[in-house]
Amino acid sequence: MLSERLAAGTGCGQLLPGTADTRTSSEFEQAIEFNRRALFVGGCPKSGTTLLLALLDGHPELATLPVETHYLEELRKHAKKPGHEVKLRAILAHLEPRQHYSEKLETIHNNSAVDPRIDFTIDFAEFTRLAAEFATRPGMNDSLLLSETVRAYMTLDGQDWQGCTYWVEKTPSNVAHADDLFRLYPDARLIQIVRDPRAVFASRRRRLVNRYGSHTKAHRLVREWNESSRQIARLRDRAGSYLLIRYEDLVQSSRKVMKRICQFTGISFVPLLLQPTFGGRPWAGNSTFEGAFEGIESAPLDRWKSELSEDEIWWVEWHCREGMDIAGYGLVTDAKFSLSRWLKRLPGESPRGYLRARKSSLCQMAGLLEDCRYERTAAVVPDAAQYLRAAR
Repeated sequence: MLSERLAAGTGCGQLLPGTADTRTSSEFEQAIEFNRRALFVGGCPKSGTTLLLALLDGHPELATLPVETHYLEELRKHAKKPGHEVKLRAILAHLEPRQHYSEKLETIHNNSAVDPRIDFTIDFAEFTRLAAEFATRPGMNDSLLLSETVRAYMTLDGQDWQGCTYWVEKTPSNVAHADDLFRLYPDARLIQIVRDPRAVFASRRRRLVNRYGSHTKAHRLVREWNESSRQIARLRDRAGSYLLIRYEDLVQSSRKVMKRICQFTGISFVPLLLQPTFGGRPWAGNSTFEGAFEGIESAPLDRWKSELSEDEIWWVEWHCREGMDIAGYGLVTDAKFSLSRWLKRLPGESPRGYLRARKSSLCQMAGLLEDCRYERTAAVVPDAAQYLRAAR
């Protein structure tokens, strides 16, 4: 049955034993070949993943998907459900323009700029039909389900899916689910972007406070940063398939970083890599602090120093100090536990959020949160830090 073939979820789109393929040999080979050309981008939210995708968008050798699929993070949730329908619906729910843009994309720049991703012109009904057609062909599995959905999108969007060197999918959680990523796509490349957690915290906290008046996520924000950055030590040995870059390097030394990406992927360096676009249209950015800009905006990278209180800076450094050591971010507090600081309510923190954050913080201190546990051995940490310095 098709559901049994899907449940197997083998990588590289291999035709499963006992499966009769009614497609032509050429059609199936095209699907397999496209499946093997995956380039994934990931990192903690507000770390610059969208900026990096926008820089890759205009490259003639790449076919980019402008919308996050969240496929890997939801795959295990649907793993035991029969058939491909639930998994395909989950992908389409993230790609559907009305759902994604009107409900998930927040207004940016106080309406001073229009994000071109909102101008989603693809015939979504036809895309849904074509994706379902691709997904029900014999030989389908968890690996092919995503790549065939992406191929259906690019077919209707007019992108050169046949001639591209890579198809690019960006979802922040791709890094946290790297094991599943490389299991399903052993030939894939993964680019992780990391950013100072204090800057990430400041950006996300301000957005929440501006929108809701307070926030309930003082620990969730640091937990998500740890969940991503802890992968650095685990992935650094995947030479040829994994590349780590820092957001600060990307905006300060854009040409150098983009040339490293070209070397990593084997694509040619072109000036378009320094101009962020979506669908060929200039992109004005989605910074929490900045208005619209042209090109890569090298705004002050230490804005968090004026945005965050000393207690907030300590909060981030106390919970993220291990990852900051690996990623090369220096501390400005002693990052030692202080009961008085720990008990103090942070600016903008709601009473409910205060209780939730302290509970999660206790769990992290007790070692109960896998997302915040780092591989700390004498060999691992220095090697990871050395890898990052060599990559810069």
